[in-house]
Amino acid sequence: MRARRVAIVLVFVAASALAQPRSIFDVDDFVDPRQHDVPVFASRLVAGGASGYVDNDRPLHQNARFLHIANSFYWSDFQADYKHSEVRGQHDAPPVQVCNCVPPVYFPTPPGPDETPAPPQPGGRDTLQLAWYAGGEIKLRYRLSVSNQSIDTPLVYPNTNTAAGTLHGRERSVGLEADTHLPLLGFGTINFAHIVRTGTAADRRQSELAYTSRFPGVAFRRLVFRGTLSVGGVSGRGARGVNVVNPMFEAFWHDQTTSANFHLVWSPLSTRSGRGGWETHHQIAFFVDRGIVFFRKR
Repeated sequence: MRARRVAIVLVFVAASALAQPRSIFDVDDFVDPRQHDVPVFASRLVAGGASGYVDNDRPLHQNARFLHIANSFYWSDFQADYKHSEVRGQHDAPPVQVCNCVPPVYFPTPPGPDETPAPPQPGGRDTLQLAWYAGGEIKLRYRLSVSNQSIDTPLVYPNTNTAAGTLHGRERSVGLEADTHLPLLGFGTINFAHIVRTGTAADRRQSELAYTSRFPGVAFRRLVFRGTLSVGGVSGRGARGVNVVNPMFEAFWHDQTTSANFHLVWSPLSTRSGRGGWETHHQIAFFVDRGIVFFRKR
């Protein structure tokens, strides 16, 4: 039965985490509809850590560890995903001070509108994705993503440890991505996302438009080497046009005994803001993922 091939296919597409400019550990299970003739459910667990962690083109300026679970359902030409991730930073966020004034003023002062914004403090994030596969000989995927992260910010009065309340905010992201196949550029993905953070001491919003080119992988013995290049623009940084350039390089190894996949990824992210100009941040991640596939027998 062709559905049984999905288990094999998932081993290799696990290396395609670089296909989307999102969390570096978000392993993407792209399954060609021709690989299965019955509904298929796949679950994948990812665990690891990153040096110089980056969240949606916003450097955290510290290391992070993460645990991520992705559940995917495939039926005909459609795919639905529910993902939950837990990210913890190397250091806790410093206390946010607030003055007793109207409107309130927070310390430390968040980055200005012409600077690269700081990401929210790492925590839990939920993502729902709906996708449709189209095309003939070459299957391309079109996907809608919605993610949400709750953000609680404890407040204290200036120069004291006296509690001044808690802000209950959130960050929500809505994104669209479309695969492409161009004669000269090969496979790639066009990605648009709008991110809004509200109810926090550093409310911010940004829109992203980027193109990611995926280069063919190269095998050396039991290792697979892959690379991508993302180029695009992000609003709300005081620098119009192209202000994000992000090549990514991955070494991938599949262990036959445990059916686990080991990833080592290097991602030098270059961003441009109106105040800071071009800056490069190096993100290096190591993580392990293990997938399980279920399908309905006929």
